Amino acid sequence: MSLPQAARNTVIQLIGRVFSTLFGIVALAAVTRYLGQEGFGWYTTVFTFLQFFGILSDFGLTLITAQMLAEPGADEEKLLANLFSFRLILSGIFFGAACVSVWFFPYPAIIKWGVLVLSLSFYATTLQNIFVGFYQKHLRMEKVAWGDAVGRFIILVGYILVVWQKWSLLPILAMSVLANVTQFFWLWYAAKRLIHLRWEVTWLVYKEIFKRSWPVAISIAFNLIYLKADILVLSLARTQQEVGLYGAAYRIIDVLTTVPAMFMGIMLPLLTFAWSAGDKETFKHYFRRAYDMMFLLALPAVFGGVYLAKPLMIFLAGAEFADSGVFLQVLLLASAAIFLAAVSAHAVIAVGKQRAIIWWYVLDATLSLAGYIILIPRYGALAAAWVTVFSEVFIAVATFITVFKVIGAWPQRSIFLKSLLASVLMVIIISLLPALHIIFICLIAVIIYFVVLYLTKGITKEMVLEMVKKS
Repeated sequence: MSLPQAARNTVIQLIGRVFSTLFGIVALAAVTRYLGQEGFGWYTTVFTFLQFFGILSDFGLTLITAQMLAEPGADEEKLLANLFSFRLILSGIFFGAACVSVWFFPYPAIIKWGVLVLSLSFYATTLQNIFVGFYQKHLRMEKVAWGDAVGRFIILVGYILVVWQKWSLLPILAMSVLANVTQFFWLWYAAKRLIHLRWEVTWLVYKEIFKRSWPVAISIAFNLIYLKADILVLSLARTQQEVGLYGAAYRIIDVLTTVPAMFMGIMLPLLTFAWSAGDKETFKHYFRRAYDMMFLLALPAVFGGVYLAKPLMIFLAGAEFADSGVFLQVLLLASAAIFLAAVSAHAVIAVGKQRAIIWWYVLDATLSLAGYIILIPRYGALAAAWVTVFSEVFIAVATFITVFKVIGAWPQRSIFLKSLLASVLMVIIISLLPALHIIFICLIAVIIYFVVLYLTKGITKEMVLEMVKKS
């Protein structure tokens, strides 16, 4: 890929991500203000319940798809056909189980019907992820970014319509179904122009897919426990109002952590190809560059977000959600670990060490679940947030140790220190500013951060050009 083409694709992807994030934030603002604490608690519970089954149905296929397609000599068309049919069958089983099992939980009827409606949205999302792996391999992630932007725009328009018509929770969830089904067909149509798609079941290919994916699937299953069990336990042990407050803060984190997922989606094929080719030095270079980018993105978000958490929640979700600010402050610490874990977890996949991290995930899930069950009934959402921090830090350290044993490479300290300095100075300066609207404060903060970063050479023209070229 030529540099001009690569630059164009990177810019398109960035614009798409910006638009999708903005649409997601505005949609969050609309739905929280309309539903209130209890209604948003219902909304959060429905999503979290289905996320359990959605992540299980993924079975590690999102990561495995990118890895298998990136390997030299892979029969792309045959592999993609089998991966798609495998996911279609598996997702049908899991989401069918979700629709049945929810009726055995002590939830209000609105939540149970919500699960039935939203399961269609999650089904479409899981099918999309096969195409995500395909676009990762071809370094065409701008297609995914634009598809996500289209989906979030539909959700935004749908939510505005719901608020205007004063409809209930179920029509809101139906808008998510419409958005994700549309996004699926967007990605499917775009993929058809690059490859002939078909249904195929080849048992030898299925066997290889299962062999590759089951260690990742087990890791993800236990990852799911420490990642989402907090909201599920909270929904059973505390009020839906508290779930709503916690869920509003968590949605901000969900939006924020799509950034490392998107970036590492670009890097995974590069890491996999370098490792498969036996080029350990190139692998280390990409590994360090990925950490550099995570430091540059995570540190200002955490420092700035912790300082501005309460006014941010009031601005984004409404005054009724001001108490969500304290939960956001804690969860932002977890988001920093998520940013860093994204690098090491994808590197684990690239070097084929999925089995080595299974027991780390088992231990993390066990400790986290115990913490949730013991602490949430007594201390509520704040306990959920702090246990989440522990869980994310634990897995970030565990995955890094696993990769380090294989490649022996450390992240560069210079970028970390320069980003840390810029983040601290940013917070100090904005704390001295007079009372301004939160938007202006955020804009000023961004400017301060990048000015300090530029002056300290924390980011250079050469670094930007390299990342653009590889993207």
